[in-house]
Amino acid sequence: MQSKPKTDSHKTTPIQVTLAPFWKRLAAWVYDSLAALAVFILALLIGYLVIFIVTLPWMENGLAVSQAIYKNPLWTIYIVACVQYYYVWCWVKGGQTVGMKTWNIKVCKLDGSHLSWKEAYYRSFLSLGGLGNLWSLVDKEKRGWHDFICNSRVVVIPKHLNKQTSPLI
Repeated sequence: MQSKPKTDSHKTTPIQVTLAPFWKRLAAWVYDSLAALAVFILALLIGYLVIFIVTLPWMENGLAVSQAIYKNPLWTIYIVACVQYYYVWCWVKGGQTVGMKTWNIKVCKLDGSHLSWKEAYYRSFLSLGGLGNLWSLVDKEKRGWHDFICNSRVVVIPKHLNKQTSPLI
């Protein structure tokens, strides 16, 4: 008995897209800063809860213990890592953050596929908190520093298209 080879019935049709202009990137960045703020607050709340539970046995010296923890560079690394993970996870899983979805833009590789975890982390570090997008004002291909180094593009996705399509640049 031979089995039939599996065929992919959900093949995506490439579409022609345009590169995202700076103003759309900026608008998405502003919108995403609100989402990043929400992630920041959630990370703070979870961190405070963990610190409270950990310092509970030393409650009489709890203030000194908690101040020592907050001054620890690992606390800052934890908060930055949580906010960074929001962006990385969105780029890897769907190519769009909340702000990017609102403005119909998407980050992808040249073949239209999503970034890998490694590429998304590089892109996140190299964006310098969004300052890397300023380079898109002078680059003829409208790339930020992080896009240039990671070989990614931010493209405008037409509103009428469903999520099954992948961009062709």
